[in-house]
Parts: sequence; structure tokens; C-alpha cells
Amino acid sequence: MGVEDVSIDPGTIYRFDGKTLGQGGYADVRRAWHRQTGNEVALKRPRTAPQALERIRVEIEAQKQLHHPNIMPIIEHDPGYTWYTMPVAEGTLSKLRKELDEEDLISILLNIADALEIAHQEGLVHRDISPNNILALPGTSIRTKRWVVADWGMVRRPAGSTENPLTRTGQAIGTDGYAAPELSDNPRTATAAADVYSLGRVTAWFLTKKSPKAGRRLLPDDESLMHWRPFIVECTQEEVSQRTKSMGELRVKLQDVLDSRNEPIEEKAERLIEQVLLGDDSGLEPLFTLAEAYPNNAIVYIDCLALLTSPILIATAKKTPDRIAEIAATMARLLVQTPWGDRDREYKGTPLAFIHTTLRALVLNRQLGLAQDLATEFFRADAHCGYHDQTRRTTEWLDELSGTAERTLSRALTGGGATVVAYYRAFPWTPRSTGLATLLAH
Repeated sequence: MGVEDVSIDPGTIYRFDGKTLGQGGYADVRRAWHRQTGNEVALKRPRTAPQALERIRVEIEAQKQLHHPNIMPIIEHDPGYTWYTMPVAEGTLSKLRKELDEEDLISILLNIADALEIAHQEGLVHRDISPNNILALPGTSIRTKRWVVADWGMVRRPAGSTENPLTRTGQAIGTDGYAAPELSDNPRTATAAADVYSLGRVTAWFLTKKSPKAGRRLLPDDESLMHWRPFIVECTQEEVSQRTKSMGELRVKLQDVLDSRNEPIEEKAERLIEQVLLGDDSGLEPLFTLAEAYPNNAIVYIDCLALLTSPILIATAKKTPDRIAEIAATMARLLVQTPWGDRDREYKGTPLAFIHTTLRALVLNRQLGLAQDLATEFFRADAHCGYHDQTRRTTEWLDELSGTAERTLSRALTGGGATVVAYYRAFPWTPRSTGLATLLAH
């Protein structure tokens, strides 16, 4: 055993006041004073929990590797890696939330993003960002406090850097509601996008004052905070491929929040759809994000998004079928639930065509589960609008279907309810499909 492996009892160096500053899943933090200098510190040591000793070692190694003003520093650590000391924090973000406002949130996000970017460049992913792991070190005022990322015990180290990984496939880690969904599958493959997700959830928690629940989207409803919704949507996409992927991208998105907070949602949607229709596809992603962020805004969906061309919809259905299916279903629900107002009645064919094109693309790509769910909403919208040109196109398409696809769409039509069945039954159409003909028979 080398000298570096010999542990020292922290009580020989520090005296404790018996007060626990914090307690986590594998360690306790206590206030302590150095016996010789009198300096006050927070001392962290493992609890009697599985992997606790190993986690402390990992935490020490990670924090020693990282040097950034927004990463919790280590003052001293045990040669045997069984405890370490750090500055005493004023409190966690969770405890200090009531003293902070939107401007503080922006500053905190920028600081933490900078710190995490340094970690990601070293191949380290925190994997447990939450309001309890973001701490404030003393400053001259609440606005000058130094916010730091702490609790690096769940960090994912670079592949091959350890012979005995502490996490296994299927072992969920992180804080419930803040942890990225992929961490419940294989946390060892986590990327920087996992920390992006958690920061997005921290943002949602900060603005809504509600604890996030795993698998449930959390967005602010306060009118003065609506400009944050696209940022949160982009950072908390369930699919990693659709999510903001790095802290650099997150900072760009954060600047978008600042730039667009005074731009009306509808004007932004109009600007983006014009950009896309003029051939600039860079506006497509923010347009979809805007739609996801404001699912009750009929102008965004019906007046803007519905103008997207068939080639764009077909390509999107192939690339991200779940996403475009949900957007199309939302458009269908808005057609049913919102008044048409002074819109041109003939324009109904435009949003209906958007949904129908998406539905056809899903069927063509054999995404029949998504197609069935969307078809139910589409048939309801078609029946509600009563736009016969579209209904004719719909029935002609239904006559082209066969086998599983035909049975899937038949179930969806039935799922639309009696009003939907009655509408198609009254339409001048004799289905070629025996199943559909039987369904619509008087």
C-alpha cells in the first residue's frame, strides 16, 4: 500500500460542530474548522451506502482535474480519497430561488454552461445537474455570488479511463425529473446533451416554481415568461438527436431568448415560415420548436406552419416521425377546437392537406402506430371542417390502401366517434375495401 492510499481521520485535522450542511445519496457534508488555522470549511465524506467510497474518489479526481471559477474547488482531500473539504456555500439554488429573478437565471445559466463546457472538453459529463447541485459561494450581494457546479460523484468519465465502471446498462442515475431520459437506459454512453437536458429542466423549475416529473414536459405559462418556452423545448427534447447538444449551442439559444423576448410569437412564426418558403431551411427547426412550445396558438399552426410544402413534410416524416406526427395531431385538434374567425373558408384545405400529407408519409414509412393515432385526429378534423375537396382526396387515398394499412386506418376512423363515421357514411363514396364498406353501411 502506497503512502497515497493511507487514509487520515479528518477529526485529527478538523473539528466539527455537529451540524450537517447537506446529505445526499452517498455522502454527508458537515461544517468544520481547521484545528491549526481556524479556517471554516465544508467537509464531505461517504455514508455507509453501496459505492459511496468509490463515488467520493471519483468526485475528488474529477474536481481536481477541472479548474474553473464556476466549478466547486477542493481545498484539501484525504490521501486515501475518503473525504475532502471545500468552501462553505451560502446555499443551493433550490434554497435561494426566492431571492432570484429572471436576470439572475440568465447569469447562472451562462456561468454553469461555461463550467460544464470545460468538463465536456475533458470528456467528463456531470449527469446529475439539479437545483441542489448548483451552489452559491459567498459574494458581496446576492447578485455577485459565485455560482458553482458541485457533487461530481455521478460523473461519466471518458471511455477506457476506468477498469471498474460504477454504472451499468439499465442502471438509472441522476435526480428524478432532471435526469435526461437516456440516463435510464445506458448512463455510460451519456453525452454533453444529458447535461443540456438537465439545465433545461432546471430552467423550467426556476420559472414555473414546480418540480419536474420524469417524462412530462414542463413549460412556463406566465405571459411575461412565454419567451422561455422554445429554449426549454430545445434543451429538453426526449430524443437526443433533436436536442440542443452542447453548452456552446445552449448559450446561442439563450441569446435567442434575450433577442426575442419582445418579439410577438405570431410575428416570429410569420418571419420563420417566410424564411423557409424562400428556400432558407435554417428557419425550419426553430419553426417546429416554436410550434411545440406554443401548442395552443392557432396562428402559429394554422396560419404559418400549415404553409409548409409537401416535400418538407415528407422528408420530416422520414427523419423525425414522432415529432411531425405530434405536430400534425396538434394542428388537427386546433382545427376542431378553435373558431375559424375571418379566415378564408377555402383555406381550410391548407392545414387539412398538411395533416393528410403527414399521415400518408407515415403510412408509406410503415409507421402505422403513429399513423393510427394521427388518423383519428385527422378524421375528426376532416369531418368537423366538412371541406369536401379534402374529403374526396381522403376517400380516394383510403381506397388505395390494403392489408395492415387499411385495417389500421379503419380502426382510426372508428376511433373518431359516431360523428366521424356518420360524416363519411353520408359522403358520396362507396369504399372498395370490404371492411370500410361494412363499417360505413347503414
